[in-house]
Amino acid sequence: MIKNILITILLTLTFSHALEEINIKPTMDVKIKKVIKILQDKSLSQVQKNRQSIAIFDPIFDYGLMAKISLGKKWNSLTKQQKSSFSKAFERKIKYSYIDKLKLYTNQKIITKNIKKLKHNRITLETSVISSQETYKIINSFYKKKSNQQWYIYDVRLAGVSILQTYRKQFSAYLKTKTFESLLKSL
Repeated sequence: MIKNILITILLTLTFSHALEEINIKPTMDVKIKKVIKILQDKSLSQVQKNRQSIAIFDPIFDYGLMAKISLGKKWNSLTKQQKSSFSKAFERKIKYSYIDKLKLYTNQKIITKNIKKLKHNRITLETSVISSQETYKIINSFYKKKSNQQWYIYDVRLAGVSILQTYRKQFSAYLKTKTFESLLKSL
């Protein structure tokens, strides 16, 4: 009985933040509006804004897959412990990068645009960030996870540049002259 209750609670927590295809655009719209509201709240400190904003988007990112893709072929040669350590460090790096971008927000208008289905298990969602001077295009790349059939972000392209491809090139160049342990420490 207790075991069944725990499994039910675990499944509820696991799937409560997952996305179904039909809900990607509306969910992203809601999440973006929540973050904008947080960023505009003058009663919150920058630390509070950072924490609350990350908590909104955290459940829809697959940091583990992002870490794996960013290392490319090197991933396969790592031990389970190294993979775990790298995934945690990479997740922190992505979050710190996100926090840096949040600090640049100055009341730009953000609009989610089109969903494009690339394959049965790949979708992109275009978002525009509109300021008085220019418009920036952001493409969130989603994939459908086999284990729960829900959608998660695995890459973000800003102005046509993939975050994962950028990290992959940097990490590959770094690992040509330095060790994995050194890379891990640098993160």
